[in-house]
Amino acid sequence: MKRKRARDPRVEAMRLLGKWTTLGQGHVVFGGAGCSCGVAAPGVSVQDLEEQILEYLRGKYPAAAGPANVAALLRAIAAQPAGVEAESLALLGDLERTLESFDELHRVR
Repeated sequence: MKRKRARDPRVEAMRLLGKWTTLGQGHVVFGGAGCSCGVAAPGVSVQDLEEQILEYLRGKYPAAAGPANVAALLRAIAAQPAGVEAESLALLGDLERTLESFDELHRVR
């Protein structure tokens, strides 16, 4: 029986940075017409979502207090030394669920 290998938060952070970048490119707001995904949601932008994500994470995780944006937060986690995995993995799990939810909502059908 194989032992399940513990996830490395540094690797997870880089994976989520790629996902965040992809989401940002696909959800650019055009004037008041909603995002490029075709969902009619005027006034909702990736920047608005980012502010809400950071506010939530900062309230729950001390490590999220410093970075100015999601990309900087993920880069900071990717650059951290080993030994702080528990909080980082919990934060990354919350962030991943948020990004998946946003992607699902805005996925072109």
